[in-house]
Amino acid sequence: QVNAPSSFISMNSTDTELTSLRILQLNIRKSPAAHLDLANCSLASDWDVILVQEPNIIFTNDICTPNNFRPVIPSNHHNLEHPVQSVIWVNKSISTNQWSIIDIPDTNDISTIQIRNSQHTINIFNIYNDCSHSNSL
Repeated sequence: QVNAPSSFISMNSTDTELTSLRILQLNIRKSPAAHLDLANCSLASDWDVILVQEPNIIFTNDICTPNNFRPVIPSNHHNLEHPVQSVIWVNKSISTNQWSIIDIPDTNDISTIQIRNSQHTINIFNIYNDCSHSNSL
């Protein structure tokens, strides 16, 4: 089980402005067991954004997303030969009015979102770097 740092307090309801983010980044290495374990954990109370590299892709060419999260997958992932290597899961407690997808065309190695509140805008890039090439750089 992956636990969030106890020092972070997040205010993520649709009526409250987002004031902090709890972000988890990990590489699943395409492992079905690791992906299912993560998808079945109670992540929503601990994490606001989860950045995953090398997710497990199931037989229907889809990526399982944990309950209470929205997936952000490269937009043309079905049209590219290269498998999806980067996905972002955004907690459903963050209003969709507070974040948006930034499309990075022609790659399955990068997924990006922008999160906003009344004072700040941040861009979160999830980049998978394959050690055999530098295409995503």
